[in-house]
Amino acid sequence: MAALSPQDRATLSLALAGALALHAAALGALLPRPAPRAVQAPAVLARLAEAPPPPVAEPAPKPRGSKPDTRPAREPRSGAVALGDALSRPPPTSPPEARPVPALLALPLRGEGALAYAFVIDGQAGQAALSFRIEDGRYELSLERRAGDRELPVWHSEGRAGAQGLQPERHRVTRRGRERELLIFDRDAGPPRLLVGGRAVAMPAGTQDRLSWWLQLAAMMAAEPAPHPGLRLRIPVAGPAGVHDWDFEVIARDGDRWLLRRDWSRGAGQAALQWSAWLDGQRGFLPVELRFSLDDDEQWALRLLE
Repeated sequence: MAALSPQDRATLSLALAGALALHAAALGALLPRPAPRAVQAPAVLARLAEAPPPPVAEPAPKPRGSKPDTRPAREPRSGAVALGDALSRPPPTSPPEARPVPALLALPLRGEGALAYAFVIDGQAGQAALSFRIEDGRYELSLERRAGDRELPVWHSEGRAGAQGLQPERHRVTRRGRERELLIFDRDAGPPRLLVGGRAVAMPAGTQDRLSWWLQLAAMMAAEPAPHPGLRLRIPVAGPAGVHDWDFEVIARDGDRWLLRRDWSRGAGQAALQWSAWLDGQRGFLPVELRFSLDDDEQWALRLLE
């Protein structure tokens, strides 16, 4: 065989390479292809959850000399609420129902005057008078009692009158013109305190003295939308021994008159104390009869003279 020239050998190599490529392609088409590997969705969700959030693009700085954007922010479509507004906006609330409180007009007495009472003490008949002046946000009360030749101490109470009823500032007990007892209600101190006999005693809100509670109890009953037997009203009352809660319970109703009573057992060997008060609903629940007893033994009583 004659030797091939270099040019013929190059042409033969290119032909062999092309034939091999065609055979390989045909063979690959005949062989089965491997199935693609399945990707589990939970793994993808987990990687998405772990991925950091995309960065928030900051607004491009405005060129110098440009005017600020004064256009109002675009409001969400009707029925759509922005998420930030929904989280920061307080939930809607309905207006609370107004409950009446003892106001100046709820007190059973106004202006200046006096009430006459029949008075009995230890079985001896006498008379009593309650003088009052309630105007211009102030009040003064004075109770005088006499039985025969027996002149009893006079009780005085003075202070403010307003939206919360009576707020005593001074309570005095005098006898034959001399001061026997003095209570000072320091309401402007922090916290408020009662000054008695050189001592300072804590004083809760609404504290009354032994005379002002008459009208305060009336104001509290007038503020009740539906008074009924079993209702209990609490009044802190100040005395020489400090401040004690007086709990009055509505016992019964007779027409327009309501019987309220306070019972207090002071312990073994001590007499049980009882206050009974009849309030007239037609007169703003004014006390028309008061009775003070020890162990059901009446000590003294007042009855309003018609």
